[in-house]
Amino acid sequence: MLSEEEGMTLVEVLASILLLSLIITTFLSFFIQAAKINNQTDTVNEATFIAQEQIELLTYYSKTESVEKTKSLMETESSGTNSGFQIKTGLVKSGETLYTGTVTVSKEGKIHAQMETRLSFRTAE
Repeated sequence: MLSEEEGMTLVEVLASILLLSLIITTFLSFFIQAAKINNQTDTVNEATFIAQEQIELLTYYSKTESVEKTKSLMETESSGTNSGFQIKTGLVKSGETLYTGTVTVSKEGKIHAQMETRLSFRTAE
């Protein structure tokens, strides 16, 4: 008579719930990790775009302005924060007529993007 009963015991139900919760928890942790990585990637991409914009400004100024004027303009351009990022621009003489321009973009003390370029100024200092 007992062998003809259909259905599941309480132990089987609890075991299946446990197994399903372990599987779901594993998949949810993958989604949470993917979301964190997406946020980090977005931050790095935004910082890279800001750094690229600053490098392009440096390149433009190197063709139209003097070194001192470029330093002054870059201080003005990068003095504020852009989307919460702090921008630091440097211009150092690295040869007879060659200068090294660097841009560092950071947020909350952590560097997210850093670029460097070599520039030759067309105008006299």
